Amino acid sequence: MGITIEKVSKNFGEYKAINNVYLEIPSGDFTALLGPSGSGKTTLLRMIAGLENLDSGRILFNDTDYTNKAVKERRVGFVFQHYALFKHMSVFDNIAFGLKVKPRHLRPSKEEIKEKVYDLLKFIQLEHLAERYPSQVSGGQKQRIALARALAVEPDVLLLDEPFGALDAKVRQELRHWLREIHEKLKITTIFVTHDQEEALEMADTIVVMNEGKVVQTGTPEEVYRRPVNEFVYRFLGRVNEVNGRYIRPHEVSLKRAPLGESFPAKVVHVHFIGSTVRIQLTRLDEDILFEAELNEEKYREIGPIAKGEFVYAQFTKLVDFDFQQKVKPLPQKESVL
Repeated sequence: MGITIEKVSKNFGEYKAINNVYLEIPSGDFTALLGPSGSGKTTLLRMIAGLENLDSGRILFNDTDYTNKAVKERRVGFVFQHYALFKHMSVFDNIAFGLKVKPRHLRPSKEEIKEKVYDLLKFIQLEHLAERYPSQVSGGQKQRIALARALAVEPDVLLLDEPFGALDAKVRQELRHWLREIHEKLKITTIFVTHDQEEALEMADTIVVMNEGKVVQTGTPEEVYRRPVNEFVYRFLGRVNEVNGRYIRPHEVSLKRAPLGESFPAKVVHVHFIGSTVRIQLTRLDEDILFEAELNEEKYREIGPIAKGEFVYAQFTKLVDFDFQQKVKPLPQKESVL
């Protein structure tokens, strides 16, 4: 199901949560609403679900106006950050809940509900937990159960609000891959809210970057990362060095043992080993500028072990300037501040 958000606004008192947002989400797309806290992404998600009223604008599902439709008429599944499972119900009953509360003329039979729930439990690989209660399963399992409950009613749209925010890093990584696989199998239009840049870049077909109630940029993960429309997007999507009003990402800083081209001497302040990545904090000696370089294992082996207090030669391979037309502009060598 395709979704169109048409000039939508929402205020909470004097606070403008959503400011004249226009957005098109193609049918079957996996869309990430990405932004800092307070950017409006959860409010927008709740308006799509029908859980929040609009002050102005329209929301269309497949070109049909659903702005004033009740939640139950929208055929959406909603997964909350903290699962929202019923503590007094078993895993089976939690998943079956949406089916059991359907109007009588639409409600499946008990046998049909049982078959549907066990199919979903098998689908999420938790059929052995059917009779347990939420307090007896892990956080990752709770999130799978919450997703199965949302899928039980066969929604046309799946909405997820910070679905992995309450989980530890390892479980989050596992569930990212799992959820993406689920989407590939079901092809349901999926919208998920996150403030985690890596999560959005890894999972989404389309990223919608939001800030202060507005859509700042929409595009594929590669587009928003490589061609950010302004300084906010550039800085929000990853680590950044600021050099005299211009910017460079740590992985675009080259380090050598000997001077080469436009390189300059720098002193190593600290070395951080982060798995297969090495982050090195340095100070540029001639301008007293603190910056960071990021090397993969291969590049780190090429330069050899680096220790705090050592001197190396650094080069900024690509500086970015947002002063002109708010676009990314690699600076020509002759304009380099170095």
